[in-house]
Amino acid sequence: MSFADKLVQTPRREKSGETGYERYDYQASWGLALIFEGHDDLDDYAIAFEFHDDIVRLDSSSAPTSARFYQVKTKLNGHWTLTDLIRRKKSKDGTSLPSIIGKMYENHELFPAETERLSFVSNVPCQFIDPSATLCCFADCDADEFAKFLAKLKQECPSATESTAKHMYFVRADLSLHDASAHLKGMMQDFVTRQLGTISYYPDTLYKTIIEECRTKSKYTGSINSFADLIKHKAVTKDQVNGWLSQVRLSPSPPNWSDFSGDLTYAAMEKAELARQWNIYRALALGAGNEAINRVRARIRMELHELRGSPSALSPLTDDVFNKIWGMAKVTISDLTESRAKVMIIYEVMSDDYSSGGVQEADQKPADTKS
Repeated sequence: MSFADKLVQTPRREKSGETGYERYDYQASWGLALIFEGHDDLDDYAIAFEFHDDIVRLDSSSAPTSARFYQVKTKLNGHWTLTDLIRRKKSKDGTSLPSIIGKMYENHELFPAETERLSFVSNVPCQFIDPSATLCCFADCDADEFAKFLAKLKQECPSATESTAKHMYFVRADLSLHDASAHLKGMMQDFVTRQLGTISYYPDTLYKTIIEECRTKSKYTGSINSFADLIKHKAVTKDQVNGWLSQVRLSPSPPNWSDFSGDLTYAAMEKAELARQWNIYRALALGAGNEAINRVRARIRMELHELRGSPSALSPLTDDVFNKIWGMAKVTISDLTESRAKVMIIYEVMSDDYSSGGVQEADQKPADTKS
């Protein structure tokens, strides 16, 4: 039986849907971070969400022969002790449930020939592993600690050996629990630059598209009856990521001031200040995502949507929207000037991204962010 068929036909330990929303979200974010970090490592890959483990990296999206399994756990603070990793909770009927390391090892028992690595991933360190290490094999920690680790593993999983335990790793997640999206957007921009070089694109649009794709895959609870189903409903593939990059490469650049400045009828000094603010804001709009700016952009787009079909020229249209959003905008972005607010409106009117609705959904909570 092929590994692809074995993955689908082997009963899974945990049904999808049992994980809380916050953990789902962090797992999806970490899975995306894994894509950004490892895109060039393999000629092909598939990152599967919530299938046999929290995250599974397959070495092919069509005919895999090996897998890395990742169990993702988060903590508000502190660290993981060996006691934490070997603790076995009781089920409602009193049966001992697998420990963290027991769950890790189960995938090796199910797929011994195909398991490349079994990893425990967390946002906080392990007490018995160098806190500066981002990747560490448990066998490489202090010899006494590994002996305890191995003894407890063998006690729970009698088939475990020192050799198989050397497949087990700790991964320190480089994503904070409370600010994962901001860090992930930065990783995305670095990834796009590595793949495409310096290029103008709409990072908020791209980020919203791909993180929602990962969340959707993670939360899918329908039937998986074939490997094709697994790839379609639960995985992101290298070809899919390359497709996202192709869309970025082909997307139009943001408008230049010279493209529309002749349509503005403001007085000379005001127009000069608008030009200065345009050069500043154009870079901000292409940035990794300022939540206060995004909230104002979302409001501007809402007002523009209401004015679709308006015969107004650019300057009166800008003034009309300005009057509707200024009260909210100056509270949301501290030190926001009228000229900057008008430039934000003009940007949305003239940007091709406007028609796509690409700005990420606004958080309704005000923020005191410098403009």
